[in-house]
Amino acid sequence: MITDSLGAVSFLLFLGLVLGSLALGGAFLLALLLKKVDWALRIAALEVAGIGLYAVLFLIAGLTSHTQVLGLGQEKHICEVDCHMAYAVTGVKRTAQWDDKTARGVFYVVTVRARFDSLTTEHRHRATPLMPNPRTVEVIDAQGRRYPADPGHLYHALYPGEEFTTDFVFDLPADATDPRLVLAAQDWPTRFMIAHENAYLHGKVLFELKT
Repeated sequence: MITDSLGAVSFLLFLGLVLGSLALGGAFLLALLLKKVDWALRIAALEVAGIGLYAVLFLIAGLTSHTQVLGLGQEKHICEVDCHMAYAVTGVKRTAQWDDKTARGVFYVVTVRARFDSLTTEHRHRATPLMPNPRTVEVIDAQGRRYPADPGHLYHALYPGEEFTTDFVFDLPADATDPRLVLAAQDWPTRFMIAHENAYLHGKVLFELKT
């Protein structure tokens, strides 16, 4: 299974860092108020050690990662807290005209399948639907140019095992080469999660757009 992160592990490590820092920060202030300087210094040292360990793991995960490019039909799982949404590009069409509009360059009509993978659901009740978290949808070409799309088509509540397909249309310049689809979580905390594709320095999971 190709995922955007370590799932619950990435989330829990980040949550532990945030909650631990808040708890130690409160304990540090309390120690200062009680004039327990030795305790305050020990708490500060523990906080620095915790952040340092997290930073080392964050850097190792990023520097040892690599970008993956998925072909037609290959799925990428985006991890929610207790389950996964699976996405795949199932079709790519190049055309000069679409929906009575003429492309300034070339239209890429990208068909995406979204699926609530029931095999990854452990604690969620089967009768409880999942509404995906915010997503980023854009195409990036070999020149590094980005062409965003409205991700609203992806926001459908699904029950485990359900799926749907939707089209995204990108108007790319005629000189755009090697276009790839970015479909990723948009939540800002993911940029600071260990082993998440949105994290700084970490490799991405992209979709090839070959016709």
